[in-house]
Amino acid sequence: MSGYVLPAGTGETYRWHESRTVFKATAAQTAGQVAVMEGTYPAGLVVPAHVHDGEDEMFYLLDGRIAGFCDDDRWTAGPGDFVFVPRDRPHGFTVLDGRPATALVLVGPPRLDGQIAAGGVRLPAPG
Repeated sequence: MSGYVLPAGTGETYRWHESRTVFKATAAQTAGQVAVMEGTYPAGLVVPAHVHDGEDEMFYLLDGRIAGFCDDDRWTAGPGDFVFVPRDRPHGFTVLDGRPATALVLVGPPRLDGQIAAGGVRLPAPG
């Protein structure tokens, strides 16, 4: 495995449900340790309760605000906030304020990147 630099605005890009996901590091690139993705979520998007079996999920909000939950905990996160969702816990979120939200999303051990690649729609690289 070798290190790399991925220039801004690049990476395999997918339409996944209603969001846009750009892969920054995949399970294949990190020996199965972690996946890092940039997710852009449209205004008003509601991600209903779901569970990542055996996979922790973390969000670092870059722009916009989201209101979310994990089990019975409720929270709101904005730019610069970090959210940790432990594996096997029901969670979801809603994009607030009538504008999109963007987050760096990390998962480990990674499974979500494979699900997105298998079930999403591959988009052309940005021009």
